Amino acid sequence: MKRDAELSRRQFVGTLATVGGVPVAAQRRPPSRRPNVLFIIVDQWSATCFGEINKALRTPAVDSIAAAGVRFSNAYCTYPLCSPSRASMFTGRMPHETGVVLNVPENSRVVPDSMPVLGELFAEAGYETGYFGKEHTGGAAYRGFQSLGSIQFPTAGYLADGSVLDSVFIRDAIEFIHQRRDRPFLAVVSLINPHDICYTLSFAGIPQKSIVDACEAFRPRPGAYRKFLRGQEFPPLPPNFPAVPPPRMGSIGPLRQSWTEQDWRLYLATYYLLIENTDWLIGRVLEALRRAGLGNDTLILFTADHGDQMAAHQLVGKGVFYEEATKVPFLMAWKGVIEARHTSPGELVSGVDVLPTLCDYAGVRIPKGLTGRSVRPLVERRSAPWRRHLVSATYDGRMLVADSKKYVAYGPDKPAEFLFDLGNDPGETRDLAQDAGSKAALEAGREMLASWMKETGGAFPTVPAEEVRKRLRGRIPPQQR
Repeated sequence: MKRDAELSRRQFVGTLATVGGVPVAAQRRPPSRRPNVLFIIVDQWSATCFGEINKALRTPAVDSIAAAGVRFSNAYCTYPLCSPSRASMFTGRMPHETGVVLNVPENSRVVPDSMPVLGELFAEAGYETGYFGKEHTGGAAYRGFQSLGSIQFPTAGYLADGSVLDSVFIRDAIEFIHQRRDRPFLAVVSLINPHDICYTLSFAGIPQKSIVDACEAFRPRPGAYRKFLRGQEFPPLPPNFPAVPPPRMGSIGPLRQSWTEQDWRLYLATYYLLIENTDWLIGRVLEALRRAGLGNDTLILFTADHGDQMAAHQLVGKGVFYEEATKVPFLMAWKGVIEARHTSPGELVSGVDVLPTLCDYAGVRIPKGLTGRSVRPLVERRSAPWRRHLVSATYDGRMLVADSKKYVAYGPDKPAEFLFDLGNDPGETRDLAQDAGSKAALEAGREMLASWMKETGGAFPTVPAEEVRKRLRGRIPPQQR
């Protein structure tokens, strides 16, 4: 029996070897001092949405980060929703550890004050700290930041907020970068867009007031077909568009059932517009670094809190465990220190790795007991053990990825499970949970997830989500933190 269980595990994991490979001296120039750190977060930006991969997009700023450093092509968020994912980045811990298991209102302080967070760690280490943009963790991400810019934005971001406020956040960040100082800085630039894609016409409920309405000029009309950017046709629908998901994995909703193919493509066109505009703003920050003479002295990390379904499976938004919503960009660059144009395709990287990675490069104390790990050994290609599987969560769901397999389980109220072979079916169009030939892999997924939940305390919650939402509407008493 024990041998059979081990065989099942191997069938699920496949031939994934210890990550690290042959050690090489990738750190070409030892840093002479602690780097400045520029941490850029975007909202709802899927992993494939930059020009190097998606030729329908032009994203020169983000492309330049990838070209100057390393791109992790197998990076996942800890939870495909804003608040839980962001709290993980700033603590190095999973949502069940931070307590941020749903989106939080701005007056809810959930992360315990005793839990170390990124800003406090850097401030204690002598860094000058500035945070510019969306926060949405209930205050935890702001902790330790001495400058918060001219506008604090602790909430989710609603209709067109990003289109108005992101430029203000960028202006404040540029002013911070250009300040004279005698110590290194940590600057967080947290932009709202392309999150405003959430508020398309079907979601907004306000005729002629949605983001998509701003792109009305692209909609075809009788006798006057208007095209997308640079004379292109609307972006094509993804190959897995026809694969309608089962209800537990996401519903297309009654409004989107009435969308035509052109409506779906308009949605994608709008999303791409928001991404290209956000990339332009990021480019302004990178140019500010160059003009300030700090290009060689700054570590840059670019990522997103989660992705967007982008019409895959006839879904928009996030909150599901498909690749489009859970996979995120994870790019790092530091000129002369991180090897340029390096892609790390296999290693499973998570949002919990942000804090320990930034601390490691900056010589800042890394708290004990973190779930996350510094990716520096992977960047430097040192031979080092690495995680063989990765878990992402929603309130009542868990996703486990190992090698090319993905196991998804929901419970306990409405238990359901799914199994995908990402190697042979990257679009996740075939659920193998009921496939007789995949029984061993399914059982291995169950075993590995059950073991993870037992070891980490990340079991399914026993309190209904609506009860938790009610608690979050008011400030959490200190004794309950």
